Amino acid sequence: MSDNDRMTLFELKEKAKWSSDPEEKKAAIKELSTHGDNAISALQEIMSITAYEDIKSACVEAIKSMRDRNNVDVHKTSSTTNVSSRDSAADVTTRAKDQKKEKKRKRSLKRETNRSQVS
Repeated sequence: MSDNDRMTLFELKEKAKWSSDPEEKKAAIKELSTHGDNAISALQEIMSITAYEDIKSACVEAIKSMRDRNNVDVHKTSSTTNVSSRDSAADVTTRAKDQKKEKKRKRSLKRETNRSQVS
């Protein structure tokens, strides 16, 4: 990815996060969706900070359209883009939070197991 692409991704992400115009935010999200897998983390970040359901929904739709294009092109699905059309932005956000909690739980369990083996 060139520096110009990175700057474009950054600028689009910032516009989607901080613009006062909801339509401008949605346009930036739509544009981000054309940048492929490189934009997924930006879309997830936008979803995590916005309080507006329509912006979250736009992010979900962008990720979904990227996944659909990837399935047509590559026939693969990653867990970060595994969003069904019936999933709401809240469902996607909740799923991401649950995955983080599960990772923490597993790390904690692994630490406890290591401690008990050392003792």
